[in-house]
Order: sequence, then structure tokens, then C-alpha cells
Amino acid sequence: MKVLLLTSHIDVGGIGIYTVNLAKYLKKKGIDITLVSAGGNLESILSNEGIRHITMGLKTKSEFGIKIFKSLPSFMRLVKGEKFDIIHAQTRVAQVLACVSGRLTGIPFVSTCHGFFRHTRLGRKLFPCWGDRVIAISRKVQEHLLNDFNLQNIKVSQVYNGIETGRFLNYERGTGAGSALMRAIGLEEGVLTVGTVGRFSSVKGHSYLIRAFQEVIRRYDGKCQLFLVGDEGGQKGKLRQLTGELGLSECVFFENGRGAGLEEYLGIMDIFCLPSIQEGLGISLMEAMASGCACVASDVGGISELIDEDVNGFLVRPGDPGALREAIVRLACDAGLRERLGARAREKAGAFFSMEDTVERTIAVYEDVLKERQ
Repeated sequence: MKVLLLTSHIDVGGIGIYTVNLAKYLKKKGIDITLVSAGGNLESILSNEGIRHITMGLKTKSEFGIKIFKSLPSFMRLVKGEKFDIIHAQTRVAQVLACVSGRLTGIPFVSTCHGFFRHTRLGRKLFPCWGDRVIAISRKVQEHLLNDFNLQNIKVSQVYNGIETGRFLNYERGTGAGSALMRAIGLEEGVLTVGTVGRFSSVKGHSYLIRAFQEVIRRYDGKCQLFLVGDEGGQKGKLRQLTGELGLSECVFFENGRGAGLEEYLGIMDIFCLPSIQEGLGISLMEAMASGCACVASDVGGISELIDEDVNGFLVRPGDPGALREAIVRLACDAGLRERLGARAREKAGAFFSMEDTVERTIAVYEDVLKERQ
């Protein structure tokens, strides 16, 4: 089978990591893979894995913008010349490009829906561009597609995003490498570390976590520090300003996520928080659970499909610094509770979050689509 994976970019983040990991594991299954994107800081992984990557100017949020029309001729030449069996689109921009090329060439395409969208947008109504099959990354996303977009006439397959579980399960927390990383960042060793991983955008809710942390410092009987890992995004400057206004500059640390592996960053966090106000599933949360972190996350989207309340983590109301604060303080003051929740989180991650399972289910979707086209 010859598959073209299509996405806007492959920067660090949920969609970028998912797409690159999918390419790696599809190749391991003997699938002939080509990935097309605008590039990004995950390109080196593709190069190391020997995966063909073609760069096109797709890094735009405008699904009908000039970049799409400029890319269409070269994309069409690629699709026609290579004779792909199927195109798998990851973003709205990629969906539109795959839809146009599919209609002109007859090559089927599948799209993955990674989150939630405004179903009232005119572009979505006039040009849905969902493809022959839609993959929903969680049950909540699947319900969103069926109820809000009325995709009853298109089969929606629910396939959880997977992670490279072994990479996180096998990493030993508290190693010498972790100590060296903390020193390099400026974090103090032996101090309770609360952290998160995610792009610095408003939807990720960093401001709520920073405001909650101000109260954590007052309530927790000991020193603590907050560690934020993520791509630059549009909010980093505002978040730095907020930490200064709240008097937290000396205990809040920002890192761009390119100096070490995610397992190393997660390995120095005692408590992981995902304060998102919207989330399809939460790859960083899955990775934190596999790393054995005690986790707190907003109860949005598919998060409740990952965390079982009071069993392997805590769920809190989205956009509520007070609720975040109470959960963090509870964990901060009870090392035994952190250890128990972290151990159970690792167990669930090992049992349910494997990339191998995701790839098997994705290949099954491809095969179903190709059979229907015969």
C-alpha cells in the first residue's frame, strides 16, 4: 500500500507528533509512506527514520488562501505521478487540498479530526471536505462529528491517538540525567516541580495554571516551582508578563521543548497539569501518564476517557484556577498519593495507549476505504 500523509506542518504539538509517529509506525508495517507538509522542528525524526518528506507551503490557517492555490499544481503532479493508493489528511487545510486533488484524480482520502470545530462556519457547510472516511481521536470527538456536523452519511471511525509508550514507560525518573537537565534549565533540585507540556496558545489554558500556582505557593508548606514546556505560540510573551505581574518570575520557568526528549522533561515533573479549555484527547497527558506523573487535567473533550477520577489522576473544571489550585495542593502535600496515582496512570498508559494499536486500526480504515472503492 502506498500512502501520502498530508498536514500543514510538523512542529512539536499534538498533530505534528501524531503525524510523525504515524509515519514511523506505518513504515514499520511495510507501508510505502510519503509525508507532505510545510516542515517543522520534527523533520529530523523523519530523516533519521528514512521517511520521505516533501516540503510545500501549507503553513496557513486559511483553508482557501493563496498558499493552497499555489501548492495545488505541484501537489497534483506529485499525486498523479506517484499513484498513491490513499491520502490521509490531518488538518483543515490538508482536507481541502486532499479533497480537490481527490476529485481530480479519483484517489480516495481519509481525514483525522483532532478536535472540535465551529459547525456554523460557512466554509464547513459549503465545502465539508471530510473524505471517504473520518477518523475521530476520541469518543467525544466522534459524537461532535455525528451530532454537530451530521456525518451520518460518512462512516466515522473512532481510533485513539497512540504514543510511543515504551519510550516513557522505560525512562527512569530521578536519574542523573534529570538532575543535569534541571541545572541546565535553572530549576532547583529537591523542590516540588509542577509542569505542563503544550504550545503556548490560549486554548491550552496556561494562564489559569499560572494563576493557580500563585495560590499553591501560599498554601503549600515548602518550596515549589512551575515548569512550562512548549513551542513559542502566540501567548508566550503575555504569559511571561503575567508571571511578572504576579511576582512569580523567580519560580516559573519556560522551555521551548527542543533541548531534550519529552520523556526527560516529564521525568523531572512531580505533578503534571493539562489546564486546556478545549482538547480532543491530549497526547501530552497520555505521555505524562506513561511517565508515571501524578496528573491533573481539565475535564474537557476526551480527557475523561484517559483519566479515571481519583484512580489515576484528577479532573477539574476548565478555566477555573481555584479548582486547579485545590487539586495541585492536595497532590503536593501527599507524596504517597502522588506515587499511587502515578503508578496507576502508568498502568493505564501501558495497557491502552500504544502506537502499535493505533496503526493497526488506522490500516484497517485504509483497507475498508479501498475495498469500498473497488
